Amino acid sequence: MDATRRQRLSSFAFCLTCLALYAYGIISAPHIPVAVEGIILPLDFMVGIPFGFYLLVVRPRRLTLLLVIPVIWIGYGLSAFALGAPDAGILPCLLAVLLPVELGIAVRECLNVVKVYKSAKAANADPMARFRETMLYLVRKDAPASMAAAELSVWHYALMSWRKKPYVLPGERAFSYHDAGGYMNMMIGLALAFPVEVIGVHVLLSQWSAAAAWAVTALSIYAAVWLGGDARARMMRPVAIGEDRIRLECGVQMEAVIPFSDIERVCLSERGVSGLAKTDKLNCGTFYQANVWIVAKRPVEVRTMLGKKRVHAIGMSLDDATAFAQALEPLIAP
Repeated sequence: MDATRRQRLSSFAFCLTCLALYAYGIISAPHIPVAVEGIILPLDFMVGIPFGFYLLVVRPRRLTLLLVIPVIWIGYGLSAFALGAPDAGILPCLLAVLLPVELGIAVRECLNVVKVYKSAKAANADPMARFRETMLYLVRKDAPASMAAAELSVWHYALMSWRKKPYVLPGERAFSYHDAGGYMNMMIGLALAFPVEVIGVHVLLSQWSAAAAWAVTALSIYAAVWLGGDARARMMRPVAIGEDRIRLECGVQMEAVIPFSDIERVCLSERGVSGLAKTDKLNCGTFYQANVWIVAKRPVEVRTMLGKKRVHAIGMSLDDATAFAQALEPLIAP
């Protein structure tokens, strides 16, 4: 924990130092001779600070080199602002030298991303797991990797999963949950109402601002794709009972694998887990109305869109909760 805190403090201190150097360079530019200014500022902003960013932030955390490229372009923009022109001083020469370097970094990292994705694809048939492993290579942090994987998975399930079969491993018995609680009926209703509402809102807002109308329309389409992708993921990622464990899924929002030996009991109502603290429960039921709860003997790891967490009980809404409980209870009996 101390090492993590030190890393965060060092990153924060480095960012503050960079901002101070940027500000000092821009403020002091009018007082520096033009010949010196046109050389020193671009070198500091486009080479020195990005190199320091690589040494102090990217390299210790094994982050992707792609993060250095925005720092270089920020330095170029500030150099052009301080010098008064985008081609002042040695800026054209630096660009001519750095552009091939940036292109090489981008190509190298893209090839690495493809390699990581292919390796994850060979190891796991679950698209979301592939995306997560790929994002972990880029960001090295579980929470942002999980968020990015959920986003990519939504688009995958919305656009590219219509000829695919549900993700069920050999020997598993699958239990669906996409119809529980009227979820799919609600999605169908939204799909029918969406075109009329979007067109109406677009026409209404366009009377005031065309830009605002198109922005709201774009956000509405994005929201519709997100909901459709999550609904499709609920169909493609069922809950499954395997030979020695259960695999819990809830669209792109949650997943957990629990061995039978770690399961204490199965409840068909929330009354069975009323004695647990709220922080020990994760309710993934449709509209938070779970019809089955899996209670573990000890906290189990659950992966959500925001990263990992540990809970004692997980609530789900299954299409046939009774059949699930009947199938699971003999397997977890002492």
